[in-house]
Amino acid sequence: MNINAIDTLRSQRTVLEAEPERRAELYRELVVEPLQPIWETILARIPAAGGDRPDPVRLMGLYDPTGAPSEEEGLRALTLLERAGTWEGCVEAARQTIDRLRPEAHGIVPQDVLFTLALADSHKFAEPPGYTGSGGTPGQAIVIVWPSAYNIPRLPAIVAHELHHNVRLSYEPWTRDTTVGQYLVMEGLAEAFAAELYGEERLGPWVSVLDEAGHEEVKPRYREALHVSGFNDIRGYMFGDLEGDAYGFAKKGLPPYAGYAVGYRIVTSYLRRSGKTAAEATYLPWQDIVEGSGYLEEA
Repeated sequence: MNINAIDTLRSQRTVLEAEPERRAELYRELVVEPLQPIWETILARIPAAGGDRPDPVRLMGLYDPTGAPSEEEGLRALTLLERAGTWEGCVEAARQTIDRLRPEAHGIVPQDVLFTLALADSHKFAEPPGYTGSGGTPGQAIVIVWPSAYNIPRLPAIVAHELHHNVRLSYEPWTRDTTVGQYLVMEGLAEAFAAELYGEERLGPWVSVLDEAGHEEVKPRYREALHVSGFNDIRGYMFGDLEGDAYGFAKKGLPPYAGYAVGYRIVTSYLRRSGKTAAEATYLPWQDIVEGSGYLEEA
């Protein structure tokens, strides 16, 4: 399983340093076209509306040099990332993830993974945490960031998270019958694996959104929903009502990102009880992990 790494940060710098009249054309050539497999995958998941295709740059949340107030803003952000060695560190994180998971040893057919790190829209990602990723399609993974002192040290961990999705979903694929339980375990395993590589302190805020009282309050909801399927429904259990307002999926009366916190607790409880690592647990059915965790057992 090879990493095909595309240095989008360098391409974005080339565009911003070009003459203004050349930027739109260069952006299409150097950024949009090389990332076409990723944005085409995202487009395929969006219901057709009126026949107009969304703009790929906006769709992925990338920094748009043609719409920026000045090139200095983007160049300053790129310099922050470059000085921190983020591109090299993220490529290494992707390679370490594949090396640690050893998918071929578990019967997964090797394939190349298109990976990139890109500068994000400065307005859309102005508020913390200021970064996100997508790795839910085997063969593709992207992380986008508007850099800050908070998120720069966390970039290798989110790369590990997204590349873990690539492997996990090659073992236990996403289908129309995917359930809340499978989704919880997928996200929990990705975060637990990232913590094994980089430490829990390098995880994003999503796994710690619930305190102990919050966990106890939502447990019954997730116990009852484990076998719920349907993409519109299961997203509500993962992302909570705030994201439901933003993206139009069914709200479930849950706090933002509650499913990430629950999934992480399920997996870490399982790992503690079983003595396995997250890498080892990557190749186990989600039902075994939920049952072995004891997390959702009634008191």
